[in-house]
Amino acid sequence: MQEVPVGVVIVTRGRPERLANLLRDLRLQRKAPARIVVVDDTDPPVPWDREFPDLPLMVIRPERRLFISRAKNLGAAQVDAPYVAFIDDDNRLPPQLLAELATTLDNAPRCGAVMPGVLYHRQPALVWVYATPFRPDRWGFTLVGRNRLRQPQLEGRLLETDALPNLSMVRSSAFQELNGFDESLPLNSSADLCQRLKTMGWHVYANTGVLTAHDVELPETRGYWAEHEVGDPARARLEVMDWFRFHRRWNGDRVFFAARASYHALGFLIPVMLAAIWRPDGRASAILAALARGYLDGLRGPPARALTG
Repeated sequence: MQEVPVGVVIVTRGRPERLANLLRDLRLQRKAPARIVVVDDTDPPVPWDREFPDLPLMVIRPERRLFISRAKNLGAAQVDAPYVAFIDDDNRLPPQLLAELATTLDNAPRCGAVMPGVLYHRQPALVWVYATPFRPDRWGFTLVGRNRLRQPQLEGRLLETDALPNLSMVRSSAFQELNGFDESLPLNSSADLCQRLKTMGWHVYANTGVLTAHDVELPETRGYWAEHEVGDPARARLEVMDWFRFHRRWNGDRVFFAARASYHALGFLIPVMLAAIWRPDGRASAILAALARGYLDGLRGPPARALTG
């Protein structure tokens, strides 16, 4: 079988050390990427890329902050390969990762996307998540294995997933069929992409036979669950807005949607509020105001988008 080329898209903002670590890991991949596109949303930009003249690297530095969904679409437009891996900059990769995910897509022609299992980089015996299927009520996701020691019975398997949290490989033909990530969900559109793929007849899996490592804070760190939000009010607002917009699309036909969505949102709103107050790097008043704005923006919501448009 002829080897299928793989492209990589990385969106980064203000984390040059983590990005450099990820690029070093890509340098060591058994399946070398045909192209690596980095969309650097940092302002002002950091000239980190001079260290990697040997990589097939393309850097896009937007004039204004794009946020994740738009930046991923912009990067993917520069990749001419059957498979494209979207990798958050805080991942650390084993050498076989790209090859294993590509093999999954090779062997399953109706698989539209696949994610690996995820461990904590700073404590590799601890699981960040194996897969993220919907809870039975569909108001949230079951984080399989989260914050538990590795479970051999859950590894080496294809598990159903309904979101693609921090690293995934997507079949380019399926991605193009859906016109990419929905930019009306500026920050968290991967679960929406996952649902739209399934609606169009594609399968989406977590392959726990390969494990990436997420370089984030450990569970014993106070407020670790809101590491990305507490210092960034713009991101905090969009996290909340996207949550409501996502559920309006996929749960919006439920009776008393606004009240039910508001109730279920407390499960993450309260922890983020507490983290903004507790964490030394938090900006409590700005974050709380941003959460309130995101709540109102999310309840208003945009018009429903056609599944393929």
